[in-house]
Amino acid sequence: MEKEKKIIKTGTGTGTGTGTGTQYRVVITKEANQELEKLVDMVKEGNETVEISKSDVANYVFGNLNKLMSESDIKALKNIYFDERKVLQNILKQSQDGLELPVEIKKMVRDLYGLNDREKKRTAKNSSEAVLEN
Repeated sequence: MEKEKKIIKTGTGTGTGTGTGTQYRVVITKEANQELEKLVDMVKEGNETVEISKSDVANYVFGNLNKLMSESDIKALKNIYFDERKVLQNILKQSQDGLELPVEIKKMVRDLYGLNDREKKRTAKNSSEAVLEN
């Protein structure tokens, strides 16, 4: 499932509450929208004098993300959106630019094709024994 990651600048707006200035649009899932609506209802609960919108709550949450997100949350996001293909493309690009492939990548590729170090060492040993026998 392709997730939209674009932030689209939509111009200057006045909105309700403190939401003035340049506005940006972020696309959220249905589930995230439902959670946002629950939070708005919780803030409004029992106080008719509170005038707050989903945008106000979302701005508060985004403005306080550094307080709300832990290192484990950041690691979880990185894990969810990790792109193996992009990693391999970057490694190949670096290789084309003349940099050596990392040892781990060389080993992984050799293992993938059944050319691991053990067999290579055995073959070298066997061929030297064959020379000695002749």
